[in-house]
Amino acid sequence: MQMHKLVKNKWIWDYNVALKEGDLKHTMLKNVSIDEFEPKTGETQDVMVVGLYLNETAPAKDLYHFINNSVIDIRDVEVSPNPNPDNYYMVFMELDRNEKSLDTIKEIIREVERLSGKLSWQVSTTLSEEMIPLHDDSLVGYIQTDPENYLTKDEFMSQKLEAEQKQEEQRLEEQAQDNSSKILEFLKPSNILEAGINDNILHIRGSKDIFSANIVNFGNGKQVMEEIGISESAIRYDYEPVMLAKLNSMLGNVRALPINEYIVMFNNDTKDILVTKPV
Repeated sequence: MQMHKLVKNKWIWDYNVALKEGDLKHTMLKNVSIDEFEPKTGETQDVMVVGLYLNETAPAKDLYHFINNSVIDIRDVEVSPNPNPDNYYMVFMELDRNEKSLDTIKEIIREVERLSGKLSWQVSTTLSEEMIPLHDDSLVGYIQTDPENYLTKDEFMSQKLEAEQKQEEQRLEEQAQDNSSKILEFLKPSNILEAGINDNILHIRGSKDIFSANIVNFGNGKQVMEEIGISESAIRYDYEPVMLAKLNSMLGNVRALPINEYIVMFNNDTKDILVTKPV
C-alpha cells in the first residue's frame, strides 16, 4: 500500500510525486455529488457514491492518489478516464451507507481542503432539485443513511409529496378553524341565538328563523371585495325583501346587504366583512 507523510508542509508519496498543501487550488470545483452515480462495489442501498469535480486530468489523478492513501475508511476510489459533458474530470469514492456516512463525507472534505483550500462546498444529490451547502442542516434530509429503508428517487418523491399534502391539509384545517373562530366572534354583536360552521357552511338561528349560507370570504372589507370583484354599487334592491328583513332581524347590530349573488354581512364597529352565498 502506498503511504504518505507530512514533511515540512509537503505530502510525500512513495512513487516520488510530491503534493504541497494548496497544490490543487483553482483546479477543484466546489461541487460535491452524492448518490447520483451507481456503485461498483455493491448495491445502491448499501453503497454511497461521492464525486468531486476537477478541471484537468492531472490534478484529478493527484486527488485520487491522495484519497486512496487516506486513513479514512473508503471502499473504493476511482478517477474518470474522460471528462464529463461539462468537460470536468471526476474522482469517485464509494462508502458504506450507514449513520456515519455524512460525517465521513465531511471528514473527506476536510482532508481535501489541505490541497484545495477552503471552498463553499455545494452538494447535489439525486433527491434534491437544488444544490445544498455541505454544512446546511437541511442536507441530512436528502442523504439516505439507512440501507434497510433506502428509497429510490420515485419512492422518495412520492413520500415527500404525500407528506407535503398532509401538511397542507393540516394547515388549511387549522386556518379554517381559526377563521371560523373569528367569524363567530364577528357575529357576537348580533341577535343570533345559535351559530355554527360545518363544512364551510354557516348556520345561524334566531328566535323564529334559520339562515344557512356558504362562506365565500372573510376579512378586511376593502380587500375581500376586491378579491371577489364586487362593490357596494352592485347592491341588489330587488332582493327578496321578506327574507332579507328576517335575516337582518336576526343579525341585529350586524347588517346584511345583497350584492350580486352574495349576502355581505358587516359591522360598523369593525372593518371586516363576511361574504356568504345562500345555499
